[in-house]
Amino acid sequence: MRHRISSSLKANRKLAQLCAQVQDVVSLALGDSADERLHDLIVHSVSPGPDGARLLVTVVPTGPLDLDSIEQLYRALEGARPWLRQQVAAEIHRKRTPELAFQVVPRWEEDS
Repeated sequence: MRHRISSSLKANRKLAQLCAQVQDVVSLALGDSADERLHDLIVHSVSPGPDGARLLVTVVPTGPLDLDSIEQLYRALEGARPWLRQQVAAEIHRKRTPELAFQVVPRWEEDS
């Protein structure tokens, strides 16, 4: 029983480490993207899917957006997905590079 708990904790730690590495790589890659719409995105978080084969990258734009702008960002991210995945593959060394899914979350303003 103890061995099962230990291996589960190790797997969770490795998955958290993978998410942190992907967050760093995608953050840097967005700034280097050929698509200027992606330059002003901040990677808020990277969350694993059930088995780590797919990661959800949540990004926040630095400025206010309307619905049309959010839709354009989704298209830009979708177009950049293969390139971003290549960037991840070049920086992390795993047998299989995880698939990337994206979520755009508009930033909110705090009342002053």
